[in-house]
Amino acid sequence: MPVASYCLPSRQDLQAVQPFINECLARVAQGQGPQVASLSFAIPALDPLLALAPLAHRQGYHLYLEHPAAQEAVVAFGSAVAGQFAGRDRFAATQRFIETWQQNLQCYQDPALDGMALVPRFFCNFSFFSQPPQGQLDFPAAMVVLPQWQVVRRGGLYGLTVNLVLTAETTLASVLKTLEERLDTVQALPHSYPNPHASPRFLGLGELTTWPDAQASHHFQDSVAQALRHLDRQVQKIVLAHAFDMVRETPFQVLPSLAKLRQRYPDCYTFAVGNGRGTTFMGASPERLLSITQGQLLTDALAGSAPRGRHAQEDRHLALQLLHSPKEQGEHQLVVKFLHQQLRGLGLRPQSPSRPTLLKLSNIQHLHTPIQARVSSQIHPLHLVEALHPTPAVAGVPTAAACDHIHRYERFDRGLYAAPLGWVGANGDSEFIVGIRSALINGNWARLYAGAGIVAGSDPAREWAEITLKSRALGESLV
Repeated sequence: MPVASYCLPSRQDLQAVQPFINECLARVAQGQGPQVASLSFAIPALDPLLALAPLAHRQGYHLYLEHPAAQEAVVAFGSAVAGQFAGRDRFAATQRFIETWQQNLQCYQDPALDGMALVPRFFCNFSFFSQPPQGQLDFPAAMVVLPQWQVVRRGGLYGLTVNLVLTAETTLASVLKTLEERLDTVQALPHSYPNPHASPRFLGLGELTTWPDAQASHHFQDSVAQALRHLDRQVQKIVLAHAFDMVRETPFQVLPSLAKLRQRYPDCYTFAVGNGRGTTFMGASPERLLSITQGQLLTDALAGSAPRGRHAQEDRHLALQLLHSPKEQGEHQLVVKFLHQQLRGLGLRPQSPSRPTLLKLSNIQHLHTPIQARVSSQIHPLHLVEALHPTPAVAGVPTAAACDHIHRYERFDRGLYAAPLGWVGANGDSEFIVGIRSALINGNWARLYAGAGIVAGSDPAREWAEITLKSRALGESLV
């Protein structure tokens, strides 16, 4: 798609928003409570990833999500309004928070946005379990943010949304001044990323001070062996993960790592979320939990994997083995069956192909089945997120028993690993991914997460090889 050419609104152009702002201020004066004025403008072509470096540090919270192959990206900064929740009610509490603020949300669309309707988005991230992890580096069990601003790319179109909370103390002049400052900040951002071949060399994993050792391998394989003894007709699958801690002498650089991930994995969702206290959760996930566009839901069953071959003939051989493996096919069908059951339980009519296809990434290939359904506007996206998380691809079957085994065998808190991360639009559109192939970064310390599905017939050594393969790909991008 060709890139559209736009100029940022000038101070004279901002005169057009004055009637909208005055209307919002009138609502406040009438006693309707604080209002959020959400103003969207067309902007020149801008790589949303490039906004991370100069803006994330000053704005605190930030979230970046990009699907390079689909030419879609969004990055959000700061908190106009935000909420944190924990416990079994966290999804419902997040939904209530969004619905409350939507009642006081007023939207303005720049006429230059013709062909790219932008809506305010509430950005959400959840931990795997309902209680928050312990520690200063971690994120809450549920967090929802309406950002101060968001930059969106859709094909060759780019847009900026600014969200401003208006109170009884807010004046028209202060709103216009804030808009001018934010537009000036966007104007000053770099609009292209340097040639990756001209960037500084990447270190090899051998230059790290730590990396998985024999003891870690022994512990994980022993956990797999114990989990296999618990598999029966009641517990059919347990997903066990491992956390690889990495330390280097200098701090990890998130921006170059994300640039390398999106270049290497264009079919994955490159993502990063920062908690505003120096910790970033980032990665490149191949798994979409759900997307909703104009009432059409799409979710992915992604389970069953094999490495890529060193040459075309070996790659085809490994792919055929994956497609015809009873173990891998059985593991995959557990996920397909679960997603169908959960969607039907909400009154939907899911449809999917009868057989999976292959999703081929640079270092690994997966069995993949897309599932579609029409969604009523009466069903909130977060109600669907709650119903689908955690899928058998990241927990097991049945869910409750599998999660009990995860608590028993894993020696770390999953935090945001394998949990939902994404956004809910004010118009009901939504997108959430599963935070796998991911890492937690703070300074010169990083924790890489990878998991494997344990079913009847699993081999502990092969499962260790699989998660090492997944982690090494991410580790190489980090350094």
